[in-house]
Amino acid sequence: MKRFLIALCMLAASGGALAAGQATPSGRGGTVVTPTRNVLIFTKLENEWFDAVQRHDAHAIRRYVTDDFEIRAGQVPGVPTALAAALDQWAREPALHSAIDQMAVHEYGDLMLVSFRWTLAGGDSARTYFVVDAWKRVGTDWKAAVRYAAPVDEHAAAVPGAVAPDAQALRKKP
Repeated sequence: MKRFLIALCMLAASGGALAAGQATPSGRGGTVVTPTRNVLIFTKLENEWFDAVQRHDAHAIRRYVTDDFEIRAGQVPGVPTALAAALDQWAREPALHSAIDQMAVHEYGDLMLVSFRWTLAGGDSARTYFVVDAWKRVGTDWKAAVRYAAPVDEHAAAVPGAVAPDAQALRKKP
């Protein structure tokens, strides 16, 4: 009887291990990534901001950005695009589908650094960017102060909202 109970316990333990292995079909050892509160908050803000851009609603966009907001594009990081130029660029952007993933939020008091992979799709093409937005607290709201962005793949076009600088402006003076 004692041997039977030991065998039954061993069988139950191995069955539990098998069941645990089946619960992780991804093969990543059972790690489940749970978004943090800040990831949920900033995913919502980023999506609302993008929705305002898609509607070409400059008034709504200003709820998500500071007055001195700028974009720094990876192709020309030393040439910022100011808010007025970004608004002008966004007003001409066609409607696209947006998807954000792999977000991380780093909190530094009243400053949040939000990084993510951003995919824009429209028609038959998709463009993917790596984005870091610096959000700062303004009163009780969060507003983006700077967007750093660069294409992830060779198919991606210029960073949305960023103005391609004139080649002359990039040349050093003699």
